[in-house]
Amino acid sequence: MYRLYLALLTHLACFAISTAQDTIMVASPVLPKVSGYHAGVVQIIFSYNNGETVYFDRTSVYSLGFPFGITFNTKGKSKIDLELVPFINPYIYSDRPFKIHLLYHPGILYPLKYGWTLGLRAAFEIGEGQFGFTPLVNKAFNFKNGNVFFIELVAPGRFGPNKDSGYTQLGGIHVGIGF
Repeated sequence: MYRLYLALLTHLACFAISTAQDTIMVASPVLPKVSGYHAGVVQIIFSYNNGETVYFDRTSVYSLGFPFGITFNTKGKSKIDLELVPFINPYIYSDRPFKIHLLYHPGILYPLKYGWTLGLRAAFEIGEGQFGFTPLVNKAFNFKNGNVFFIELVAPGRFGPNKDSGYTQLGGIHVGIGF
């Protein structure tokens, strides 16, 4: 009986050790904190506010942005992206030569298959007095060196700057390089 008890304990100990080793071997690899960086150009194509649609060809509303950002991995599939976008508004037919403002644009990105990504960003326009959100759809094309070219459709929604400004819906295209 003593030998049977000892044999059972030995088998249980061997099973526990092999199970513990299997668990260690199955552990997921540690992802780096930084997933990548990006830089590009964003062009707003139209804006819609109070029943009026204005296209980018009107110099009074034309603006060009230069986004750059850093993307962080999370424990799940989604990623956190911190982006800054300096905008320049040239005034061609005015005494004022240009206006510059900065958009603080943090967001969450959700990668899909085949280089597609969905995202949602918060938006704080410093110098404009506007805030809002920006949904986006992104398609990346891989280069051989590991970098990517991407094109992104953005649909910024903004509130402000005045109480009676209401909500403004915009549409634009963002192209850039990710590395």
